[in-house]
Amino acid sequence: MDNIEQKVLSYEIRPNEQLTLPLNRDYNSAYSIEGVLPGKLEWGDLENIILTPDKNYTGSINIGIQYRYEDRDRLVNLYINVANIFKPRARIIKIIGQELISNDVIALVELIKNSYDADAEHIDIHLNEIFSDQGEIIIKDDGTGMTYEKIVNVWLEPATPDKKAKTTQTFSACFKRRFLGEKGIGRFAVHRLGENIELITRAKINCSQLLDYETKIIIDWSDFSEDKYLSEIPVTVTRINNPVTFTNTSGTIIRITKIQPWKNIKSVKDAATKIKGLESPIKPRSIQLHELNDNTDPGLTVEIKSANTEIEKALWEIKSLNDLLDTAFYKFNGIIDEKGNLIYDYIFNRPDYQDIKRSPTLLEEFLPANNPEWFDERPLNEMNNPGQFEISFYAWDLETATLRIAGLADYYRNVIKPNAGIRIYRDNFRVWPYGEPGDDWLGLDLKRLNTPKERSVSRNQVFGVVHISSIINPQLKDQSNREGLINNEQYENFYQLVNSALTVFAKERKSDKVKMDKVSRTKSMTDLVTESIDKLRINLEKRQDLAYYENDINQIENAYKERINDVLERYMMAAAIGISYSVPIHEMKLRLTSIKNVIDDLNENPNLQDKFLKQLSSYVQETEDIIMAVTSMMSRQKRQKVNLYKVARNVHVLKESDLKKYNVSFEIKGDKEIQVEAVPGLLNTAVLNLVDNAIYWLRSAKLRSRNELREFNPTVTITILKGEDGRGVMQIKDNGYGFEDPFELLIEPYYSRKTDGLGLGLFLVNEIMTRLGGRLNGYNKNGAVFELTFQTTNSM
Repeated sequence: MDNIEQKVLSYEIRPNEQLTLPLNRDYNSAYSIEGVLPGKLEWGDLENIILTPDKNYTGSINIGIQYRYEDRDRLVNLYINVANIFKPRARIIKIIGQELISNDVIALVELIKNSYDADAEHIDIHLNEIFSDQGEIIIKDDGTGMTYEKIVNVWLEPATPDKKAKTTQTFSACFKRRFLGEKGIGRFAVHRLGENIELITRAKINCSQLLDYETKIIIDWSDFSEDKYLSEIPVTVTRINNPVTFTNTSGTIIRITKIQPWKNIKSVKDAATKIKGLESPIKPRSIQLHELNDNTDPGLTVEIKSANTEIEKALWEIKSLNDLLDTAFYKFNGIIDEKGNLIYDYIFNRPDYQDIKRSPTLLEEFLPANNPEWFDERPLNEMNNPGQFEISFYAWDLETATLRIAGLADYYRNVIKPNAGIRIYRDNFRVWPYGEPGDDWLGLDLKRLNTPKERSVSRNQVFGVVHISSIINPQLKDQSNREGLINNEQYENFYQLVNSALTVFAKERKSDKVKMDKVSRTKSMTDLVTESIDKLRINLEKRQDLAYYENDINQIENAYKERINDVLERYMMAAAIGISYSVPIHEMKLRLTSIKNVIDDLNENPNLQDKFLKQLSSYVQETEDIIMAVTSMMSRQKRQKVNLYKVARNVHVLKESDLKKYNVSFEIKGDKEIQVEAVPGLLNTAVLNLVDNAIYWLRSAKLRSRNELREFNPTVTITILKGEDGRGVMQIKDNGYGFEDPFELLIEPYYSRKTDGLGLGLFLVNEIMTRLGGRLNGYNKNGAVFELTFQTTNSM
């Protein structure tokens, strides 16, 4: 019998229930039963047949019913489970679909993933009259298709174990692609797009053997109404022995009607842009996508078409992301391994600064060392590390003149800005919603608000890709609604590592910004005023009027310089207070907590009064010391003689709890009598900043030494001595790994290797020393050494 219509009906009923089957038959048509029926069948009328199982029967009923209707042979394969069971309402399918597939774009993406898993090379998406509910969406691919058995036993079973079983084999049959679809919920994507579904598919097996039939399934989602049980919904599955749709090839076509009308052209363009960005424009270097045999994957091409000329025009305007990458001024590509080691190359190439462009050089960084605040307490190990992954960042400077010189003013507005953000791709396919216009998962915009623009990159000036793999990063899993990764321990460390890598990128970019500034540095206001006064002197001298105006000019110049110095000193004091403010608050809280605990212990154990009173007295004394140290830093002061040893002691008091917390030894050596001319608050702030810096990088060094499996005992040493020219010198030294960048770069504002650093600490110390008439120097000698040299020296 050619083209016999075969229908599959699956039901679940309770014992002693009757089941009415919606079957139409010709008048006086007989029927036959294939298989064993534990019960009886009888026609109720011409449109239904009634099945009555044997009394108290439980178990499965699998039979075939053959009959004629409209002069055509029909076969119904009937699968019935008789048991005391849950009976879900049909509407549960709609509810699950709405929860799992949140919008039309995600729905289309899920269908594209299914085609990818079926080794499709081409997908055509037709959008026909989609601004009306009379429109249709057609998705057609040339993949391996589905057999009749797979439609019946897999596609019609939500959350089928078929995909789960496939994940153990990992790769597709023909092109060895890593599977993208999970949980067997892709069919819900079809429901999201429209009410009526017609699916036609023809399969090939072993990548070459084309089967001699195609299968058609029709679903009307409106049948899934409020009052029906799921088992009562009929689904028509037809086996067509003479293929009509796929005559010479395999594939699947899904025709969706009764659609939800799309809003406008912009919604189409947005969806098409996201679909075109579904595959990463950057191919991962270490994470191979198919590595099991010699077959070459031709990739997947997705083409969106429409008979609507306005839609076609909008689709044509969408630019390729590959073109975007070539225009970037700053390019950064790297691999982060499971220990947090980053190996990367960096390129700088701006059209207006060709003399200082940088070619790719392979560099290395241990990222946890740049973020000890996080990784000191959560060191990476086999259980919590996210696995190896790759990163690529591309950035632009957004000054109008710069974009115009590069010929990118319109291109930025139309291409770069709409695609800006950091995206995640798993196995070369995008993970939503990372990098979407409304998604700032790394907090780039917030950082830009809280830190100067020189210190970070904002979301609208960077395009980034993070490549992960289902094999290498198995714990970076999708949420059930396909919108984001599950926030587990591996994801948290993944997030921190990506942020640390962005800091390295920002550091490299800042070093080039410094070079650009030196090439085209604009003169400061002080330089311009001084230059104007010098020109005025020359002109007056030529006119022989200089002597007459000399005194006035000197008064103007001196008044200006005095005002500048006063403003700078106020700025220094404000900055000093700002940097040192958090230290006393932190220390005072610790001491007050200790005092409270001792008082509680004293109330509970009055017999130990002497012991607790001694502890209480000690904590009160420590609190007084902190208050004295803070007072010396934050009060408004003039220049005076300051004892360097006392400054070192003050800083030790303020940092004592941090030194104990991080097991850092602290030592003060040298001459206790050396005095220098300085503003006490500024000098205390400078030394506090250098010690704080040393503690931070010693914590970093501890992480690096742990990674290298060697012992490390962190130490800070302050040495006070007289220099060769008799000047007072204070050296702040640590025994860490030293600093990697040129000292001149470290004192630039907003330059830092710290993941959350502002990059102002050493800049402020350098400015303070300049204002005090001294200088700051830095070098490596068995660790980092920062040396403060003062203008004058006195001994008591």
